[in-house]
Amino acid sequence: MTPWRAAGRIRVARTMAPTREMSLETKERIVKLLEEGNSSRMVAKDVGCSQSAVSKIWTKYKQHGMVVKAKRTGRPRKTSKRQDKQLKAISLENRKSTTKQMKHKWEEAGANVCDRTIRNRLKEMGFQYRKAKRKPSLTPKHKRTRLQWAKERQSWTVDDWMKVIFSDESRICIGQGDDAGTFVCFIGANDFKCSVDTLTSCRNPMEC
Repeated sequence: MTPWRAAGRIRVARTMAPTREMSLETKERIVKLLEEGNSSRMVAKDVGCSQSAVSKIWTKYKQHGMVVKAKRTGRPRKTSKRQDKQLKAISLENRKSTTKQMKHKWEEAGANVCDRTIRNRLKEMGFQYRKAKRKPSLTPKHKRTRLQWAKERQSWTVDDWMKVIFSDESRICIGQGDDAGTFVCFIGANDFKCSVDTLTSCRNPMEC
């Protein structure tokens, strides 16, 4: 309660507590008791609510034949299932397309949406923007040489590996820099289309 002044006197303004949603069991009990011939006053006393609440529930039951709330319609969806399929095709056509690029293509197909809607639809489909993964660009010769090297050392122990000195390690970017871009990928998927090849020098015979 909050005090306030009016005409030289202090009055107390009563604030109503938020009403709690009545449980489905209580509503069904109200309907059952009323159908058995009990008065709304007796039913209100039995379930512990106001008489007006009992009357509202009974009126709603007679009008709709049920005591549960009807599903709220809410804001209508801006895109149809057909348009969502169009967006999926656009996103898979070029995994590196930005939201604005996809928006432009989607609008050409008849959609009228904002960038946020595109991100929401992609998320609903299981897509997400991810940084491109890097994988070495291996030739058939690379693969044969590495397999042979691994087979020759598959029986090595930890002590054997402790004797190895890894030297001449360097980081080289040829053809493209660190920014490999982002891709539209399925969440949790390990998709090879969401990766870029890396190029290295041939200082090590295994790499040539």
